[in-house]
Amino acid sequence: MFSSTDRLYTVLCLALLSVEVRPWSEECALESKRNRIKQCFKRLQVADLHTFECFEVNSKGGCEKGNRMVVDENSECKASKCIENKDKNGEPCPEEQLAYNGVCELSNSKSACKNTGLGKRLQADLFGKVSCRCALDLGFVDVDGTCYHEFQQGPCKVGQQIIRNGFQGWKCMNTTSTCGPGRIRWSDGRCYQVEQSEGMCDGRYELYEVTTGKYPMKPVQVKENEQVEDLFNVKCTSACVNSVGTFNPCAAVAETTGECLSKRKSPQQEQEDNLRALFCNLIPDEC
Repeated sequence: MFSSTDRLYTVLCLALLSVEVRPWSEECALESKRNRIKQCFKRLQVADLHTFECFEVNSKGGCEKGNRMVVDENSECKASKCIENKDKNGEPCPEEQLAYNGVCELSNSKSACKNTGLGKRLQADLFGKVSCRCALDLGFVDVDGTCYHEFQQGPCKVGQQIIRNGFQGWKCMNTTSTCGPGRIRWSDGRCYQVEQSEGMCDGRYELYEVTTGKYPMKPVQVKENEQVEDLFNVKCTSACVNSVGTFNPCAAVAETTGECLSKRKSPQQEQEDNLRALFCNLIPDEC
């Protein structure tokens, strides 16, 4: 006679034997391909599994003309695939352009999104889906489809400012008690006066020198008797003043020691950080 424990053990064994072990799909079967996908992801790129080359996501990559290389949303190993990138007449969109509403538009185009709300730019996600999104590289935070500048009041109460909470989240932080009226806590942790612009800022907020009113291409020398917070204010700029060739990640240095007292990021660095966060969502174990 079988005991109740024996019968339960038998039932469990039969259940385990009946479970179908799902094999890898053909494109993901080889470990070398799966490893190459991870290697390219770490470079913020996608892998062409035919040539094992790494390409920028949403570029032509190893695809035919008129196509973009993206991550296959349905692939269990997140392999790449080619999707069409042509206008309504079937003409291929040039590199750096995206097919949107039947027209080839520049990636990050502002004009293509002019009727969709403040702070939105035309962008494609890792899977190739094109839409008008809050431009994270310009400092915008998406709150239920509405874009607000990080570190500004946004949807928060008076005396608070909105900050990012993780990659896609946000929260309100009290600032009046710590920074005083008219000031906001900036990304470097310091409190700066905000120079108000006419209308809503559709560009990017940056630190500007108080004395010159200009964006500091080189780090500002801070004397021992000076406070960094008194040398800068936060100002809206519509132009990308910090191009790759001229950008310095340090806004202010101590005159005596050369220590960087205020660090900053370029829009290009912001884009890279955002892209890295997206890839990490796909392969969290590798981040």
